[in-house]
Amino acid sequence: MSSFGCRVSNVRLLIGILGTTALLLGHLGPACAATGQSANSAAANQDAGSARHRIKDERVELFLALLKRRAQQILEARRPPPPPFLSVSSSLSQGYESNVNLDGDKRGDFFTEENLEVTLRPRITSWLRGELTYDLLNTHFAELRDTNLWVNTLAGVLKIQPHDRVRVDLGYEYSIVNFPFDTTSSFSDQRVSAQLQVAQTSRIIHKTSWTYQLRDYDTRKARDAAGTGILGVNREDQRYIIGQELTFRFPQTSIRLGGQFYRNISNEEFQHFYDWEDYQVRGILVRVFNPKWIGVLVNSYERKNYRQRNVPNTDTAERDDLLTFAASLIYQLSPTADLTYSLTYRHQDSNDPRLDFIDMINQLNLSVSF
Repeated sequence: MSSFGCRVSNVRLLIGILGTTALLLGHLGPACAATGQSANSAAANQDAGSARHRIKDERVELFLALLKRRAQQILEARRPPPPPFLSVSSSLSQGYESNVNLDGDKRGDFFTEENLEVTLRPRITSWLRGELTYDLLNTHFAELRDTNLWVNTLAGVLKIQPHDRVRVDLGYEYSIVNFPFDTTSSFSDQRVSAQLQVAQTSRIIHKTSWTYQLRDYDTRKARDAAGTGILGVNREDQRYIIGQELTFRFPQTSIRLGGQFYRNISNEEFQHFYDWEDYQVRGILVRVFNPKWIGVLVNSYERKNYRQRNVPNTDTAERDDLLTFAASLIYQLSPTADLTYSLTYRHQDSNDPRLDFIDMINQLNLSVSF
């Protein structure tokens, strides 16, 4: 009996322990499951947050890329297209000049001009390119043939552009000017130049230039100080030129305002006849009326002060004032051809009355490019 009672007691104890364990497991199971679900939910939330950050970063990068692309498109739209590697143009002009020799005789004559220009534009790097030009000009008058001339010019320019808004041009030019019926006036001309161009804004461009010019006459000899003897060398003139120019650009109009200072020094010792200083100011207005018609207006004033040349029979140094007005109307016949009519008026007022003159030029020009 006692042993049976002990076994019953042991069974009851075992059942109690198992029940308690089951109860504990019943409570711990949902808690552990909830804990696992919480951990999984936190991980999922963290992954979702990272994904949202990645999407946000990608959108920012895409937006910045679109902005950069749009800025590049605007810049390329404002920048003119690169010129062709080879271009050829020719022109033919007919006109009438009222005072060909610019003197008191006021003799006028009809003239014809032919011009041919060939240009090569090699591109060396993205910021360095060159330009080589050959230009041939022939001008001949119907009666006053002493002023007929041929001009052959070979010019080279090295264009350096370290920035979109800055460009430096270094140039050299050699010309042969030949007067077939007046060989004493023929000469060769050399020019070395440097120009700095800065686009201060998209509408304002500033240019500063410097030029040294050497003119050597073929057969004309330099005279001595008395004017009675020949020095035995050809006449030679040196000229120094400094220029400034501002260009204002608008959708259909451009305005250019500029000035230049010249100093001419000659080995002609007779009264230093060709030594002078020159001041010039000018304005140019260009107006595009429509795709076919373009108008151009030019106005300039030039003051020339001679350093030692005096007005005859006086002790007054000579000075010349030259006023110029010019107007042109251009009609675009096609993308490669245009017709231009020009009218030029020049009036010089000198304190030497013999050098006063008025000259008018009417000219019709046909130009074709290839």
